Amino acid sequence: MLKGRAVILELDCGNTRVKWRVRNDDSIVMRGAFLTTDGFNQSTSEELAQSKIARVLIGSVLGDEYAKKLAAWSITYLGVNPEFAVSEPHHAGVVNGYQQPEKLGVDRWLAILAAAAKTASASIIVDCGSAITVDLVTSQGEHLGGFIAPGLRLMRDALSTKTNAIKLSQIGYPEDDFPGRNTVAAIKSAELAMIHGLVDHAKTVLRNYEHQEAVLMVTGGDGEWLVSIIKDGLYHEDLVLDGLQIALSSEKKFKGSNK
Repeated sequence: MLKGRAVILELDCGNTRVKWRVRNDDSIVMRGAFLTTDGFNQSTSEELAQSKIARVLIGSVLGDEYAKKLAAWSITYLGVNPEFAVSEPHHAGVVNGYQQPEKLGVDRWLAILAAAAKTASASIIVDCGSAITVDLVTSQGEHLGGFIAPGLRLMRDALSTKTNAIKLSQIGYPEDDFPGRNTVAAIKSAELAMIHGLVDHAKTVLRNYEHQEAVLMVTGGDGEWLVSIIKDGLYHEDLVLDGLQIALSSEKKFKGSNK
């Protein structure tokens, strides 16, 4: 319990689950997660209510109705009006590459901001969750755009009507991308081959643009598995939350006077 301290509650609201942490300056003092359909349980709500939360920062892809529910919870238990991050044309030296910057998913934007803050090199940011997103950022902070593909679960959902005899939700993670010699192995190998191929393609595009290798940063629920299996990249569990801290900081710094 954090009585007497001014702390910040940060929430990353994705399609499947909500990750949250309580931060005191740069120290993480509490953290947790829940399914988007659940919300904070009573005991956690009461514990947070006693923690003297000063600000509530939220990055959410779940729409206005979910935002209203979170705001109502925050006001009821914490007495704090939450602040919601949005995708901006530019922030902290990073330029949003979308033709309509506000249309870029805020989770991707926050991960991009965090990656740019962690390295001066070009970077490829992979969020491996319900969907797999891959974003490319130059060493000058220019977001070139990205790729969106189905995640493992969505790939398996697409195949489920054709493979009724196999419970695809129970076959586990792919272990390699060698051609499969049975149906399950063939599905798993194809999944890894497609994901790995997408990442390699992004690396090639950015290498041709920058003429140097990019840093690969990976986040998301399946991100740790991906890093371990392709033997490449750095896994950052809190990449989106780290970006939230940057996006809603009190001080904004931009590269160039015309940005």
